[in-house]
Amino acid sequence: MKTIIWDWNGTLLNDVQVSFDCLNYILKKYDKPPVPTVDAYRGIFGFPVKDYYARAGIDGELFNEVAPLWMDAYMKNEFSCGLQPGAREALDAFRAAGFRQVILSASKRENLLCQIARFNILPYFDAVLGLSHIYATSKEGIGKDWMAQSRTDPADCVMLGDTLHDADVARALGCRCVLVCGGHQLPATLQTAGCAMAADLIEAVRLAMG
Repeated sequence: MKTIIWDWNGTLLNDVQVSFDCLNYILKKYDKPPVPTVDAYRGIFGFPVKDYYARAGIDGELFNEVAPLWMDAYMKNEFSCGLQPGAREALDAFRAAGFRQVILSASKRENLLCQIARFNILPYFDAVLGLSHIYATSKEGIGKDWMAQSRTDPADCVMLGDTLHDADVARALGCRCVLVCGGHQLPATLQTAGCAMAADLIEAVRLAMG
């Protein structure tokens, strides 16, 4: 069975504006200069998140203090987030084509399940894989564990994501990757990964099925 491994934040969920607003809330709280625009935010965003905070002006030793504050602000504003344009059409297209669909996210799984359920799209997914904490570390390990337990052949998988981390995870898992513009990193940044790139989710479907 062919498998689509979805990233969640920025790929299916359009939470870029909320993430940008939460970052500036944190920066203001610590008397740091704000990031001026969403594109400026997308220009510094990346993994590890601790390094991204440092680029934004938050010292590394504050990471464990800042992460819960950011998450609290995010959870209070997440209801303003919608799905990315074309998300439901993409999910329908893969389901109609007989693909298995899985979410692999650096978000805490408990929060992830609540968000997915809010959009009534949980039945599309055979598995929802997330972390056990809020510190957005790498999702590579849980992806490898799932592939081993489910006896999934990496050659039958395509990962869809919006960051260089997704490309790195796809390489670590041994599967193909399509990066989708419009998420948490700029197209110019995504180009450096050397993966297939899609302008939107509709194009991503075509590339993933190709």
